[in-house]
Order: sequence, then structure tokens, then C-alpha cells
Amino acid sequence: MATIDAASATARARPERTRFFSRSALLMLAMVILAFPTTYFAPVLAGSGKFAPIFHIHGIAFFTWIFLYAWQTHLVAEGRIARHREFGLAGVALSGIMVPLGFALAIAAIERRLANGDPHPFDNTLYNMVDIISFTLLMTASIASVTRHPDWHRRFTFAAATALVGPAISRWFYATPMPALPPFTDFAPNLIADLFLVALAAHDRRTLGRIHPVTLGCLIVMVPIHLLTPFAVSSAWWRSIAPGLLTMVKITPGMAG
Repeated sequence: MATIDAASATARARPERTRFFSRSALLMLAMVILAFPTTYFAPVLAGSGKFAPIFHIHGIAFFTWIFLYAWQTHLVAEGRIARHREFGLAGVALSGIMVPLGFALAIAAIERRLANGDPHPFDNTLYNMVDIISFTLLMTASIASVTRHPDWHRRFTFAAATALVGPAISRWFYATPMPALPPFTDFAPNLIADLFLVALAAHDRRTLGRIHPVTLGCLIVMVPIHLLTPFAVSSAWWRSIAPGLLTMVKITPGMAG
């Protein structure tokens, strides 16, 4: 009888645990969509022609990934695990595509800043590198743990999603007339996204009685990186190594500052 009661309690707890992820994914999706009306959707609808093809390709992949993530978490919350697994390979393939697209977009931004005569065209590229590397490592860990450790897989993917949310909501800050208040306005987007990890830690404590190791690890690593990156973007250290790291961009001597 005790075994049956324990199994029943576990079955009742499972929807509560999965609903958190599905609801969080919907909130992430809403935040991403609300980040682009004036910076992307409106110019595209107006036919401004201000975006190179790589921006559209990246945008399609980015929005597809976050939509797919929301759908996948919904399937799990509904108990449709087989259907969730059917879409899993699509998610893996899309994640693999997004990494080179992220680098391509970062390079395109560097080239644009060079064309505009920016004396330090690599400064903001550090944000791109941090986001791309974070997403890559988290999704690699998510894929590696998918079969044997589904609870780890779920949290790694959740953290990877937050790595996309931060760059998206940065549009809230530079596409509005609010005054720039560095470094607050520089690290605020990613720290806002990190609040999802704080919520996940609270969810873990409520449902597991402890903070899951993946949740704790992501908080310990990602929050300090997001706090320190704004101070490093204009540092002599970054400006000295960035051109060498991004050798695929042809730099005119002296233009990188």
C-alpha cells in the first residue's frame, strides 16, 4: 500500500513539475515576440530593406527554436512524451543550425560597424560570443543527458532558452527612448533572463526539496558572467584578442582600435 501511495504521489507531482516548464516557456516566447515589433517586424512590414538576408535567416531559425521549445514543453506537460520525442530530432538539428548562424550574424554586425567607421567594432561582439557559447554548451549538455537523465536534460534546455531570451529583450533597452545607464542597461537584459533560473531554483526547492545541481550550476556560472561581461567589452584585453579570435573578418589595420 505504501508503494502504491508513493507512486500516486509521484504521478500527481509530475504534472506540477512539467507545468512550470511549459508556463515558463510561454512567458519566454511572449517576451521574445514583444522584443521585436519596432526593431524587426515593423521595418520588414514597411519594406525598409534595412536587413541583409542573414538577419532574416537567423530570425526565422531563432523564432522557430523558441516556438518549438514552447511546444515541446507543452507536449511534456500534457504527457505526450512520444510526440515530444518525435520533435526532438528537429530541435537538435535546429540547435545545430543556430550556432553557425549566430556567428555569421556577429560577423555581419562587425562588418557593418567597420563600414560605419566604428573605432572599436569588436566591443559588442563579446556579448554575441558569450550568448553563442552559452547556448552551444547548454544544448550539448542537454542532448547528452536526454536519455539517461531527463531531469538534467529539461534544465539544460531551459537554461539554453534563457541564453536566447537575454539577447532578445536587449531590444527593450536600445529601441526605446530611455536613457542609457551603463553598466546597468548593459547587463540588465541577461540578468532579467536569469530571473527564470531564480524561478527554477524556487521551483526545485518546492518540488524536489533542494535546488537541482544543473539549476545551481547554471546560476553560479551564468549570473557572474553576465555581470562581468559589460566591464570586459571595452577592456584592452578584449580589444587585443578579439581581432585574432575572429580572423574570418578582414580587418583594415588600425580600424579595430
